[in-house]
Amino acid sequence: MALVTVFFRAAAITGCGLILLACGDSGLGPDFDPAVEAFVELMNDHRVGVGCAALEWNGFVAEVAQDHSRDMVQRDFFAHENPDGASPFDRLTAAGIGYSRAAENIAWGYGSAASVLAGWLDSPGHRSNIENCSLTQHGVGLLETHWTHVFITP
Repeated sequence: MALVTVFFRAAAITGCGLILLACGDSGLGPDFDPAVEAFVELMNDHRVGVGCAALEWNGFVAEVAQDHSRDMVQRDFFAHENPDGASPFDRLTAAGIGYSRAAENIAWGYGSAASVLAGWLDSPGHRSNIENCSLTQHGVGLLETHWTHVFITP
């Protein structure tokens, strides 16, 4: 199991508007990986427990997160920057997602929602992203045991 140093950026970057996608009781819809759905519920329960609002699901941010998890599996690397040098912020910008703040947590080798959340909460930098009340939207990517959690504030 591995965790990598956390990325966080606050910047004034403009881009297209965001559309929040939500359906079903969980807000994620019926086609989501149950592990992602469980993670979102556990993580948002934690945020509310520390006095933050629950993060809003953003389908476009989730696509960026899922693409990074897929890229890490397909090209066999584990890092915030891909082998081409693109950072989480580069990936958001390339997807046309504007933000004033952004952060990313990644993990590898955690087989359940509870274990990855526990791993991130045991790491001060990762915990800081999860508990940063100024971050308001997110998306999660998961392929095999490669987790990517991208946070933004539009």
